[in-house]
Amino acid sequence: MVEKLLWIRPKNLETVLSGRKTVEVRVAYPNILRLAVGDVLLLNREHRYRITRIDRYPDFPALLAAEDPAAIAPDLPAGELLSALRELYPREKEALGAVALAIEPAGEGDPAA
Repeated sequence: MVEKLLWIRPKNLETVLSGRKTVEVRVAYPNILRLAVGDVLLLNREHRYRITRIDRYPDFPALLAAEDPAAIAPDLPAGELLSALRELYPREKEALGAVALAIEPAGEGDPAA
């Protein structure tokens, strides 16, 4: 098991902590590609979340065709999600590929908790 520090914008962190955001999207940087199911993400140095699923896509449109937009950005209309992702990651970063990380809180009995 690996523990990786991952920074999330405060508004997005709030939706993760409330349980409404269950999929974190990243571009396929080498450090993200090294993650595995079961690894723990330490969100903003405070909150431990276990990766339950990892799926890789060639780009954001392919990711959005397969993933539930409400799990990625519950407060954003689905039609605006592609633009929002491209605002965070320019096209040259998107060209690396897109990764969907399904996450859940690391529980009390969890060795990573």
